[in-house]
Amino acid sequence: MANMKKIQETLMNSIFEVFEKMFFVFLEPFEEDIHYDMMTSIRFSGPMRGEIRAYLSKGVAVAMVKNMLGLEPKDVTDKVMEDCVKEALNMISGNFLNKWDATQVFDLSIPEYEKKQGKFEKDKPATLSLLFESDEQYMGITMNLEPQKQ
Repeated sequence: MANMKKIQETLMNSIFEVFEKMFFVFLEPFEEDIHYDMMTSIRFSGPMRGEIRAYLSKGVAVAMVKNMLGLEPKDVTDKVMEDCVKEALNMISGNFLNKWDATQVFDLSIPEYEKKQGKFEKDKPATLSLLFESDEQYMGITMNLEPQKQ
């Protein structure tokens, strides 16, 4: 398995870059369990295979939409939030894989979305789990890597 510390640093850099440049949302690492209102996931394959999932509070999604599209809070619909968080995960994944190895070709699935509430726990079984906070709104990211086929 690849160096997990390097994977974590690369993924965090991708998350910060996408959220700051595209959504003007500034995230800080967070250590406590969080509650989420929606989840989106994307699979990737190539020299490295796996899945990245994002668990977001509604507040983070609303801030992303407002900042990216310039909408008033009353104009932020569930469908616009869904599209926005799916595109965010798509950008994070593409950014991460390009930073990981720009010389290789990776395939990304179409992001999937589920509107459901839950509790994201730091010890969640995953190859990598990250938690973030922005203005008392929260997001969790997991990455699960599959073993390389020989």
